[in-house]
Amino acid sequence: MKVITIVIFILVGLSDAALAQNIAQTESRYKSALSDYKQGRYAAAMEKLSPLTSVNAKTTYSAYAHYYYALSAYQLKRYKESKQMLLQLQSRYPGWNRIGDAQYLLGAIALEAGQLDEGLGHLAKIKDSSLAKDVFTLKQHYFGAITDLAKLKELQKQYASDRDIALTLVHFIETSPSSTQTDFQIADQLQKQFKFSKKEKVAVAEEAPKRSIPKSEGQWTKGYYDVSVLLPFRLDEFSTAKRRSNQFAYDYYLGLTMAKEQLAAEGINVNLWAYDVGADAKAVQPIVDNKNFQQSDMVIGPLYPATFEVTAGYFANANAIMLNPLSTDGNLLKAGSNIYLAHPSIAFQMQRAAQWMKTQAIGSNNAIYYGGSAKDSAMAFSYANEWKSKGGKVLEMIKIQPGREWMETNISTFETTKPAHIALFSTDGSAGSMLMEVLNGRKLTATPVLSTSTSFNAQQSRLNRYASRLYLIDTDPVDREKENIREFQKNYWNKTSTFPSVYSYQGYDQLLFFARMLAKHKDKFQDGLRSARPGDEEYLLSGFNFTKSNENQITPVLKYNGSKWMPVDR
Repeated sequence: MKVITIVIFILVGLSDAALAQNIAQTESRYKSALSDYKQGRYAAAMEKLSPLTSVNAKTTYSAYAHYYYALSAYQLKRYKESKQMLLQLQSRYPGWNRIGDAQYLLGAIALEAGQLDEGLGHLAKIKDSSLAKDVFTLKQHYFGAITDLAKLKELQKQYASDRDIALTLVHFIETSPSSTQTDFQIADQLQKQFKFSKKEKVAVAEEAPKRSIPKSEGQWTKGYYDVSVLLPFRLDEFSTAKRRSNQFAYDYYLGLTMAKEQLAAEGINVNLWAYDVGADAKAVQPIVDNKNFQQSDMVIGPLYPATFEVTAGYFANANAIMLNPLSTDGNLLKAGSNIYLAHPSIAFQMQRAAQWMKTQAIGSNNAIYYGGSAKDSAMAFSYANEWKSKGGKVLEMIKIQPGREWMETNISTFETTKPAHIALFSTDGSAGSMLMEVLNGRKLTATPVLSTSTSFNAQQSRLNRYASRLYLIDTDPVDREKENIREFQKNYWNKTSTFPSVYSYQGYDQLLFFARMLAKHKDKFQDGLRSARPGDEEYLLSGFNFTKSNENQITPVLKYNGSKWMPVDR
């Protein structure tokens, strides 16, 4: 079981091998330079980064190459060279997602040269709140070491709006035995003006003056994210001449590659590492033991319980996130706080479905029918329990067999007690229309019906005939009228000469969402998920809601609005 290399090019459909090779060489050169920087070989890092800072060498790593070149020069005390590269970075990439780091380093260089106006000016431009502590530490290095009270008071007077300098002065006055009553009055005035908290005062007391170095570099600041994808590609069965039984894995991965391109356009660099992983737990162990794999920032998959358990055994609660892209088993989340489900669990889906049907059904009786798959029965029994917990009653619960005649014979006539609503859970696309016709024959033509969308073959069953009383459970509805769906289909066709499946949409949306959140929140990833407002960004499918749980709690129930199927809360 090896990392997939050749198949990536097959999947993406790259025709220009030279271009692909050039991209790979640039990526390799950048990573090598970054390794040199982290190991203190600053001159070697600058030599490798220099070609990547050329105006003619614009790549997804160009802005990062500028920054790490400047950072390396700073560490060698080549401040003039560092400053020139940073100014060039600001000029060429003003919208870079780490421009605050560049401003911070410019501020550090200016303060080192004693240019206070310029240094504080650069620091004042920083809008990224994650840099606040670093800015404070930097100022403490230069201003906290001042032992002349008169000089410190003059400095605060000169920069009267600077909170950190004011806090430094207050701390000096309150801890100096030579402070006068006038000095304490100044401290009181500043305290009233800035309202310093106890926590801030403790922080300035603990921050001993020391050589300030730029913001620490680590996992989330290296300029790219390593995403490992563990799916059952089954390369030993690979054939371009036929459609594979596991085509979904290829479709999903193609969605990832298209998301990678979009992310690169947004300044977010993602490296995709594909692994062929099936259900064999022993076969996945060498991958988990691989040091390169262990440095993944995000792991997608595996899909099967045994291999997922082995992988989660290493990654659970590590400095990475692990996403199951397809599962609806909420128990998987118990393995670690950094594990996520891209779909709502069956329990959550049934909870929301029962809540909705409580508002639509006049009465507490229902009848439940389900198909032959394990998921069908799991949903049926979960729904039954949920409905009963809300005071409802299940008149009958039957595992159905395909065929209109079987349904006519085995489904009750409900001559005495009629159900207030019907629930159907089936992966057989013909079951839905047959059940609706049987219900019509029972004169239950107005009875609300809750059903999984997989119970209907949407193109053949003419769903609109039942739309007035039918509600669908579907976590991935494809609205083909959406502009971004049409654009995605066009781009997908141009690359593959095929149309995307729902798995392609899933791969695209999921990587786009999680990579954006990683880039924005880094080590505060989960806090970012909890505070994100669902719907702020539009995705191809239903979007994401992780505000209360590590499972995606989007609304799974759809209703017909007269022209298309939409979530019931819209």
